[in-house]
Amino acid sequence: MEIDPLADALPPRYAIESDDEDEYNPLTTQRADQVPIVNIKIELEGQFTAGCPLVIASGPAGEFWAHSANLGEQQGAIFVNNIQVGSFFNPSSTRAVILVSEATTTLPLWSMNKYVNDILDRLQPSAISILDVYSIQSYISSELLPVHEAPVRYLSIRNISLDPFQKFTPPNILQSTSAAFMSAMNIRTLSLLRHNAVVLLLPSPEIPRTAPSKLSSSRPSGDQAWSTEMMVEVDEKLFGAVNTKRSGAWALRSTPAGSAFGLSKKRQNLAEVGEGSMYI
Repeated sequence: MEIDPLADALPPRYAIESDDEDEYNPLTTQRADQVPIVNIKIELEGQFTAGCPLVIASGPAGEFWAHSANLGEQQGAIFVNNIQVGSFFNPSSTRAVILVSEATTTLPLWSMNKYVNDILDRLQPSAISILDVYSIQSYISSELLPVHEAPVRYLSIRNISLDPFQKFTPPNILQSTSAAFMSAMNIRTLSLLRHNAVVLLLPSPEIPRTAPSKLSSSRPSGDQAWSTEMMVEVDEKLFGAVNTKRSGAWALRSTPAGSAFGLSKKRQNLAEVGEGSMYI
């Protein structure tokens, strides 16, 4: 039997032939109709003006920042297949819209693109800044640094400097929803040059988790915390990167009654230790 080495399909495997149609066939590929369906629902209350800057606080870093950012009452939510993934805030302290994303769940890869584009199409932000994490253990660099000296890193679709933060450089890559936001904004800059997108990455000693295959209403909890000094500087750059400010400085605080984002006592203690270093 002749075999074409450039063929897309595997050659016949006569060993798995059977008269029984119900017998398991390991070469059976997934049918197109089995691709998960992604239903996005965005609910907004109050006035959300299109074209405002968008600040996205994502994952563990976003949850930690949001706890002490004094965002006020939640003004909206975004659901993916009826599971809440993001919370919108429109605080009077800034003209930027705030999205706290994936604080209670983690998006599978198959849902990221539609999630991102539905948000950008709805809000049409002039620029976005994102807060997320990168793994110190998997970061490739010629400079070896101890965990407590790992810097905040950043990635931007424009050539900007955010001293004293360091650039997130190749061959390192992002594979989270933040990467999907950056990619979508980069495409938008091809037609609208005024768009910009920046992601600030807090150092994390944890090994990055792979995206789940299914969306659930819970995510693995952790006790990551960052120093107040680091977070104050990150907070300033987070808004400055989209040419806006917010009144008041970020300050670690205990969980108020009714707060949507609470910290464990252990995380509060970790954040309060030290002067400018990261403690996990």
